[in-house]
Amino acid sequence: MFVPQVKKQEFKAFKEEIVLEGHNLGDFQCPSVDIESSWRDEIEEVDVGMQTIRVETKNSSAQSTYFKEIDVQTDDAVLMQIKSGVADASLNPFLGKVTPLMEECLAANDRSTAFEKSDAMTDDTQKTVDEVHSLSMFDHNFLDLNSTEKVNPHDLVCTSTSWNSTGYVLAVAYGRFDVSGWTEAPGHLCTWNLGVRNVNAKKPDVLIDLDNPLQCITFHPTHPALIAGGTLNGELYVWDLSQEDPLRGKSRITDFSHREPITQVVWQFNAAEASKHSAKENAFQVITLSSDGRILIWNWMKMDHPVFAYELMSPHPKTKKLVVWGGTSLSFHSNTALTEDQGASLMSANQGTFVVGTDGGTVYRCMFQHNSASEAEFAKNIADKGAPKFRNPIKGEYKSHAGPVHAVACSPFQRNIFCTSGIDGTVRIYHLLQPAPLILLEPSSVYLHGVQFSPFRPLVFAAATGDGRIAMYDLYQSRVHPARMIDVCGKAEPVYSFAFNGHLREYLAATAGDSVKVFELGDSFTEARGAEQRALNHLADAEFSGKEE
Repeated sequence: MFVPQVKKQEFKAFKEEIVLEGHNLGDFQCPSVDIESSWRDEIEEVDVGMQTIRVETKNSSAQSTYFKEIDVQTDDAVLMQIKSGVADASLNPFLGKVTPLMEECLAANDRSTAFEKSDAMTDDTQKTVDEVHSLSMFDHNFLDLNSTEKVNPHDLVCTSTSWNSTGYVLAVAYGRFDVSGWTEAPGHLCTWNLGVRNVNAKKPDVLIDLDNPLQCITFHPTHPALIAGGTLNGELYVWDLSQEDPLRGKSRITDFSHREPITQVVWQFNAAEASKHSAKENAFQVITLSSDGRILIWNWMKMDHPVFAYELMSPHPKTKKLVVWGGTSLSFHSNTALTEDQGASLMSANQGTFVVGTDGGTVYRCMFQHNSASEAEFAKNIADKGAPKFRNPIKGEYKSHAGPVHAVACSPFQRNIFCTSGIDGTVRIYHLLQPAPLILLEPSSVYLHGVQFSPFRPLVFAAATGDGRIAMYDLYQSRVHPARMIDVCGKAEPVYSFAFNGHLREYLAATAGDSVKVFELGDSFTEARGAEQRALNHLADAEFSGKEE
């Protein structure tokens, strides 16, 4: 409790005054008393001034370009009247005599290749092919010698490869080619992103397991994460690798689907679907070819049943009876099934024309001939559970191989040129309108598997051999000998599949057993020559006259 302190003299006087006037009972005025604080002496006050940083301003003036006006006056124009006709009567006979000779000389200069080989002379140092990656889901370097378990217990091999639309992601399918019936072997889909700094060659970025061997795969032409694949038992899968659950669709095995291994999967641009969807990836359909002879067209967003179906039926060469030929490979003319940006008019004109190779060695020219009405009728037949009715797409036949055809590839630069390879060990270059091959090559004494045209050089193509090599041909320099033999496997092991990179032109991927190797090609195989396209056109036009090399 606070008790104020009062001086004794003041309190005593105050007390006497109260005693003297205590007899008065009226109001009493008490004098004021000042009580000082014993704990606070005085309040301190400080004056402080504050100021912000000065804002600097600057005035500047801008002025447009100076203009200057100048008067210009021309002289009086004199119009000259040119009289028709020729004053010299000898000019017309002279022109009539020399014009055909001049035109002949100009045409000969246009066909001449006198100076076209000059740039090829300096390419010897640029024909290098270097291995940059060796990828596999099986690590044979860490084999436990005390264990009897195999690193690859099901003897799976790389059956197919594909680059995505960015050119950085490589997909590899694992399956079996030596199985003709039921098998318990699984299948795998692996992808590696080669655009990252540290690539783990023994651990894929994406690994999808299947209960059946995966025979073929192909990435979507425009969507970098969509990929389709066909299995040994005839099922079609579509995955979206950007999703947590990548499976987008899977076909069902019915009377209208495949019953045997799918040998090839292709994305084909469809103009009708493009008009229905705004997204580019929805404008493509999936085409599947199988050893059962069926060619099925799928809507990859709804895969309960195919949209339409064809069947390869042709008379047997000996019995002349109509039989179904198993399909082994397929390719669309002018690469219309693989690209969208090369022109809608080109794709609309040729999107139904393609070439098919069969297990009997025959090569057929085929064409799709169906519309929305026939698709509706086909869907109604499926809903009514009727008997399958397939159309025959065959429109022409070419000279056969002596055994199954393993690969067909149409040139992306010349719509009338395509090539094939087969078990007879030959590569044949055909003209679309001529049954006999224009050029026949034998790069190896063993059978051949894949064949592909370069997406960047019109006269370069490659063929995969059964003894572990890839023959790189450059028709610009030689129509007989390969320009380079690439040793892929290092041993007599088949190269089942290889793929040029359509976006990063220096890369080539090739299978080697249960691994896939990525090679870096030199400029000689990637940089087109100035007159190379014209040389390819001359090859097609000249050889179409009927001469065979």
